[in-house]
Amino acid sequence: MISSTKSQGTSKHNWTTLDVFDVGDEFILEERSEHDTTRHIAETALCCVAGILLLGSYLVLILPKIPLPETYQGVSVSMVMVGIALFLYAFATRGFKPQVGFDKARKQFWICRLNSKGHARIATYFAKADVQSVFIRRPEAPSKDAALIARIRGKLGPVTLLRGRLDDIEAAHRALCEVLREVDKPAARETCPEAQLA
Repeated sequence: MISSTKSQGTSKHNWTTLDVFDVGDEFILEERSEHDTTRHIAETALCCVAGILLLGSYLVLILPKIPLPETYQGVSVSMVMVGIALFLYAFATRGFKPQVGFDKARKQFWICRLNSKGHARIATYFAKADVQSVFIRRPEAPSKDAALIARIRGKLGPVTLLRGRLDDIEAAHRALCEVLREVDKPAARETCPEAQLA
């Protein structure tokens, strides 16, 4: 897996709703959304609220003038505030931008969501052999997005990998199929120079 911030200098093809990165042994597809700024603001705001709650939980313990009937209630209020702060921080930084990648060397897919810093906290990995098919779900109306879908062994239903404009999803599907065909090609045998001379 590679963060989007680290792959800006690599060769990439831009479409309207997707980014495609072919970086060495990794082929990466990412959604591009007009809502990225809104998501970044929401993530920052939730992290600020989490920080305020953490500071408030500390102040509940050290300030004796806060009217609490018993000391242990102050500790329990502080612990609840810390729990809420940690939950908000985990929710805010879990990531919202879908990314799908294929590691050519390991023959392994991954699916994750990137946060505003371009990092993924949780990624799901699948062996190439477990991916039964990758196909396009076309939109019912022209204004809606198409989806790139995968059928994965062991999953009850199809998994949505990415969403975007139909022509972008079709181009991403073609590019992914080309990469998979390249990986499946048998390696060319290298001939030894001494054997050619004999």
